[in-house]
Amino acid sequence: MVSLMWNFICIFARKIFNYMPMDNRNTVQLNSFVGCLGNSSATGLKNQMKESKASERKTTQQSLFFHLLFLCALLMITSCSGSRQYDFKSSEDALKQYQAFFQTIKGHSDSDSEQLAGFINQWHEYGDTVLNFIRKDPSYNAHSGLSMKYDLISDSIRTELLEMTGNCTLSDVAYVKLHTSLYKDNKELGSLKENASKFFATLDKSPAYELEVHRALANYSRFLLSTKSHGIKSRKELVAFLHEEDRHFRTFLAHIDECSSIGMTEITNHTADICSAIYKSASRNKLPASETLVLMSMRTDRRLILNAQVCRDALKRGKIRDAIQANAYLWMILQPYLSMDALAIAMLTPEQAQLMTDIAKDYPDIITRLEGKHLVNKEVSNKIPTQLMRLYISTL
Repeated sequence: MVSLMWNFICIFARKIFNYMPMDNRNTVQLNSFVGCLGNSSATGLKNQMKESKASERKTTQQSLFFHLLFLCALLMITSCSGSRQYDFKSSEDALKQYQAFFQTIKGHSDSDSEQLAGFINQWHEYGDTVLNFIRKDPSYNAHSGLSMKYDLISDSIRTELLEMTGNCTLSDVAYVKLHTSLYKDNKELGSLKENASKFFATLDKSPAYELEVHRALANYSRFLLSTKSHGIKSRKELVAFLHEEDRHFRTFLAHIDECSSIGMTEITNHTADICSAIYKSASRNKLPASETLVLMSMRTDRRLILNAQVCRDALKRGKIRDAIQANAYLWMILQPYLSMDALAIAMLTPEQAQLMTDIAKDYPDIITRLEGKHLVNKEVSNKIPTQLMRLYISTL
């Protein structure tokens, strides 16, 4: 697992270097596609996204460093007993077999999502095993020859996988991401998730507040300001915060169609500050580190899925005023497929994973309906899933 741990160090170091989380890096590359969804909606969509991006910037570095430390600790105690065993005679033999694996996946440009997911999982296992083996070779650190050969083969495999993404649907993206998380079979993580799931399963028992939109948002902001002023000093306070925040968030979602013209700066900034403080406390062992990351990951998953579900339902009902709103809702529908990393995917409940699958299935019909109202460009909209798949593979 040392090599697997090293892969994750590299992955998250890249995220920290880029300062923004994966969804923002993807946003930059997707701008030309999302901006063209409607004939005149690019400015409106960017305004919808502006506040959330600004608040994300506040917490990115701290949360990613904490994320990185937790993953390293987790991977260091994870057993490799479930992996296949490979009989490598030398580093050159290991690289030769790695090259042979690359040859086995060449020429499969017509692969479906199931085959693509299978190739990715094989690559995860083969690449980790080979890297772990060659890193034990004294010459690995003496010069760069072995690592260069390994990287060249890995790049070739990645390029070949990218060739398999010709005409992806959002359902393909959902399937591949849901079936290729490195953490999906992690027992230690599964135990933490099981305990946290019991808490999140109780949240819907507390109904959203029945308030007029301005009062609802004012209450939301006051709650966050109070929490920020008091701080979160224990697990009990963290769980209480997540419970109450969820009620306010669901109240906001109930009014989401009324919120496009209402400033959300205070709410987004307060939320960013609170999350930053939570990660800081966990990194200093003032909060249970591993449990905190799992709770916060599941919180993010829940918010992304609930948001996407509400926007999907609104689009299916035709409750759309204009192209700006249509594009904003489409953007929020795409967020789970765009911004969830391997850990986030592993933290999904079965019900959330099913919702992710169901929403993806509805995407083509939603696009067709919106095109009929001249709100989006169907040709461009249908290219977005392919870009999402390519972005995902490019980060592996």
